[in-house]
Amino acid sequence: MSYLLSCLYLIWVVLISIILFPIAVVIRIVTTPFDKKLIVLNFFSHFWGSLYFWTNPFWSLEIKGREHLPKDRPVVFISNHLSTIDVLVASRLFTHFKWVSKIENFKIPFIGWTMFLNKYVAIKRGGLSSIKAMMKQSIKHLENGSPIFIFPEGSRAQDGQLKSFKTGAFKIAQDANVDIVPIVLTGTDKAVPKSSLHFRGHQHIKVEVLAPISAQDHQQLSLKELTSLAQEKISAAQF
Repeated sequence: MSYLLSCLYLIWVVLISIILFPIAVVIRIVTTPFDKKLIVLNFFSHFWGSLYFWTNPFWSLEIKGREHLPKDRPVVFISNHLSTIDVLVASRLFTHFKWVSKIENFKIPFIGWTMFLNKYVAIKRGGLSSIKAMMKQSIKHLENGSPIFIFPEGSRAQDGQLKSFKTGAFKIAQDANVDIVPIVLTGTDKAVPKSSLHFRGHQHIKVEVLAPISAQDHQQLSLKELTSLAQEKISAAQF
């Protein structure tokens, strides 16, 4: 997209956020008494994220492996991290989960406030106490039946190459004894590069949900071995 179109799109993003945030508040108030996992609000949030995608004529999306998405069971989703819009792409899967995200994102007007409403998990980088709290809250979500979604690289890759995985997501999966579902994203870094809000031309974005690493299998591995295995699976499957 040209710079002008990028600016117009960002204005549209803000307008959508202003319009949809009050609806999210109402959904949270109305559904909380009978929807303890906040599934309705979560799917509304996926609709919200998808709307940004649907209204951008320059992006197309291909999704593979939907059959590997869990049905009514908690898992740990992991994915490579390339761009700001990775979150929008994950929304297009329309499956229930709680994001694990840096605390700064919760401070973004409307979008961050909705993350708070969803009871997503915040983490402060470099803070040991914050990491422990994140892991505790994530395990609690899993025990209550809600999957979680983590980018194990911790931050977006500069050059599209997979960075070393941190062990937190895998420690959580082992402690909670749940499957790990790897997801591979391709093309989001070309659509919106890191440290940029300039949306580039027509882009075809690909998502592949890989076969799960079962709890039964990963319990036999050390934390280091499991982390390496997950990274190898995502690296091998990158388009």
